Order: sequence, then structure tokens, then C-alpha cells
Amino acid sequence: MAGPLLQVEVVAHVLGSMDHCTHCQVFLDGAGVGGTVHQQDLDAYPKEWMDDWKRLSDLIFSLTENHPGQLVVKITDAQSPQGLWAAIRKGVRKYPTFILGGDKYTGFDEGAVRGLIARHLPQGG
Repeated sequence: MAGPLLQVEVVAHVLGSMDHCTHCQVFLDGAGVGGTVHQQDLDAYPKEWMDDWKRLSDLIFSLTENHPGQLVVKITDAQSPQGLWAAIRKGVRKYPTFILGGDKYTGFDEGAVRGLIARHLPQGG
């Protein structure tokens, strides 16, 4: 039987698109242009942010593939109230920051994140 899941919190800049008011969004979606509008919102981000988001996504997918059924990944938007709280309470100053228990790592080095995970997973996990 599998043990408890290890929670990995990732505080990072999350890319997204804002929905318009409910009436406008229904109209845009009904006209078939809602997806285009959202893509234009995403395309407005700086290339560096897009590249970092891709790197982070790839890293998270790799981690979950290598630890199937062992991790719960919680992504906290650095620009949200929860992200501000993480900055204050947990000392997060740069992104992405991976938090496991009282330990944290900032950056994209998969080996460093794997080491952090290994220290928190039960032996043989």
C-alpha cells in the first residue's frame, strides 16, 4: 500500500489570461474568438517569462513522471495573496521556489529538486 503523498509547493509566476465579464465572455466564446483572445493575452507576456514557464512545466512533469503516485504539486502564483504570504512567511524572494516542509530550493536544477524530494520521501519510496 502506498504511503502518504508528499506535497511540493512551487511558488512561481503563473501565466494566464483574464476572462472578460460573463456577458462578454459568453459572446466571445459564442462568436468563436474566445480562444484567440486568450491566446493574445498569453502572447503579450515577455518571451523570458514564456520560456521560464515552459522550463518549469517540463520540470514538474518530469518530477511527477519519476515519482508516480508519490507527489502532490501545488503551484502558487507569486502575484497572488498566497504568493505574497509565501514571500513573507517562508522567505521566498526568487522564482520558481520549491518548498517541501521547512526546506526550499530556488531555480530550475532538476537534480537539486530531486535531491530535496528524496530527503522528504520515505526510504524505498
